[in-house]
Amino acid sequence: MIAVILYHAEFTVAGHTLLSGGYIGVDVFFVISGFLISQILLTEIEATGRIDFLKFYARRARRILPALFAVIFATMPFAYYFLLPLELTDYANSVGSSLLFGSNIYFYFTAAQYGEPNTLLKPFLHTWSLSVEEQFYIAFPLLLLLVRRYLKSRFLPCVLLMAALSFVFCFVTVRHDPQQAFYSPLTRAWELLAGTLLAYYELRRGRPRPQPLLAAAGLVLVVGSLILFGKDTVHPGRVTVIPVIGTCLVLAFASRENAVGRLLASRPAVLTGLVSYSLYLWHYPVFAFWRLTSLDFGNGDKLLAIAVTVLVSVVSFVVIEKPLRHTRRSRALWTTLSSFVITIAAAVLSAIAMAGFPHRLDDVYPPLAQANEARLESTFLSLNDNIQAEKPIIFIIGDSHARNWSIALKNYVDTDRYQVVALSYLNCMVEIKNDIVKAPSRASIYDKYCIPFEKYINDKSLLSRTKAIFLTSLRPFEYTVNPFRFELISWMKSHSDNARVFVFGNYFQLDELHSCLGLMFQRKSDASICLREASYPPANQPLEQLPFFPSGLPFTYVDIVKLHCDYDKEKCLTSSKGVPFIIDWNHMTAEFLTTLIGDILEKRTADLKSDGLLDFLVPPHAGQSERTASSQPSAAATLSASPSN
Repeated sequence: MIAVILYHAEFTVAGHTLLSGGYIGVDVFFVISGFLISQILLTEIEATGRIDFLKFYARRARRILPALFAVIFATMPFAYYFLLPLELTDYANSVGSSLLFGSNIYFYFTAAQYGEPNTLLKPFLHTWSLSVEEQFYIAFPLLLLLVRRYLKSRFLPCVLLMAALSFVFCFVTVRHDPQQAFYSPLTRAWELLAGTLLAYYELRRGRPRPQPLLAAAGLVLVVGSLILFGKDTVHPGRVTVIPVIGTCLVLAFASRENAVGRLLASRPAVLTGLVSYSLYLWHYPVFAFWRLTSLDFGNGDKLLAIAVTVLVSVVSFVVIEKPLRHTRRSRALWTTLSSFVITIAAAVLSAIAMAGFPHRLDDVYPPLAQANEARLESTFLSLNDNIQAEKPIIFIIGDSHARNWSIALKNYVDTDRYQVVALSYLNCMVEIKNDIVKAPSRASIYDKYCIPFEKYINDKSLLSRTKAIFLTSLRPFEYTVNPFRFELISWMKSHSDNARVFVFGNYFQLDELHSCLGLMFQRKSDASICLREASYPPANQPLEQLPFFPSGLPFTYVDIVKLHCDYDKEKCLTSSKGVPFIIDWNHMTAEFLTTLIGDILEKRTADLKSDGLLDFLVPPHAGQSERTASSQPSAAATLSASPSN
């Protein structure tokens, strides 16, 4: 438990994260859980020949549900007050799935990549492991009863076979679908069954004689895994055997007669174990909401968050978990728990049905502005309609940034001379082989980008009349995803009519833990707060020193921040027609981009002309309807920035 909390806190010292393998604590927990539950069930079935399922599941419910319900009810007001509509809907779905013992399945299908910055903000992500355990509780007693009743003499081979199949499935799955390997009960079953095998051995042969060296070796294997494993470790997989074996050695050979046993039986360790379930339930929501509301979740904040977690967990254990677990007023307990389930279900369904209550954003992001931005963004997939034969081409390509950049740039393209082909390789696995670009999608939801990307990028008739290629990418010389981008551009240029290449820089961005709309909503502020807290890009960044700088490719870099406001945040625009410059942490909005590009074209004509960009784009015409962009909600700066058609 301590390892898991420290891992999720992400303490950093001299740029290094402490206990990078702390997630192994969950694997240790699985082994212990399999050992304890199997002991209970095997002892009962040996004594009576049956399993009292009602009694077993009632004990599990008493153990799990009261504290879980307390955490859900306690986090609901924070979720409503701090989470954006999509985040609140995700929260509601995660709560509902945890009540149905299926949050691991939910997080798998929503592509929640455990350990990534965005998942640190999901208050109930940690319930995935509880769901795996609960699924084990549901399935294992039934399998155990069937095996012991009909295959009594083959119990051990059956458990060994199930564990082996689970491990092989884990080993195979982690190669092609790491997320499934992480969340699936089928890939985790072998860890729980390792505890089962140890429990069966002790039941048949008695507890092994204490072995100080083996107990110490087990502790070294576990602690070594916590320290040496990291985010790049393939897990769960072959190396996960190390902490699993280590846990089994400690369970089997530690006792008060040796140092490991005395350490784990010490009062601090025992007290931590008593409140471990409450600690596990409370720590992740506390960390998530703290990160959401803190602009700098530093080591001091992390220590304070842990202190709050410990305090709340102790209170939860003393007031809720312990009394309700041992109460004899069963009817009252089940009536109360049932009413809690109904209340939580009603709240969850309401949040989902109302799409996260979007009206909460009206004060900081007016509905009309939201609707206009959504309308603009929806036009991306239709930008390539009606491509004219023989007309020179401007390709706009990029990752997820390509959508809004394409929408905005197309407004200023000299359409008398050129036409635009706008493509995104978002989640496409791009590879160039035999002079053909292959771009299968990573998931079917990205087919709408990858299929047209592959179609148009391989159209030699388009490439042969391409005059310009615009790259619009997240941090184009730094972003480690899609490293093929400059190889792709070089290939396109080699098939073009000596096309000019323009790489567009990014506007101001936040860190990955904060969204602009989230900051605006939580602090009831306009988008100027996002500009103040922006940490990227640094002024006058030496591009040549960045890891993906294409030294062999001639291109023109368009530094839009320098062109627009020369990195002086007091002069930089933050919104357009009520639409903030970004909504998440890095993607510029289409409405704001249209205004920004128009402003740059109008005010920096001479610079753009010398760079050759005005050979392809035209400034907005004077006298057309004006666009506004403001840094303060009451002080709008008027720009003649309407796009020409």
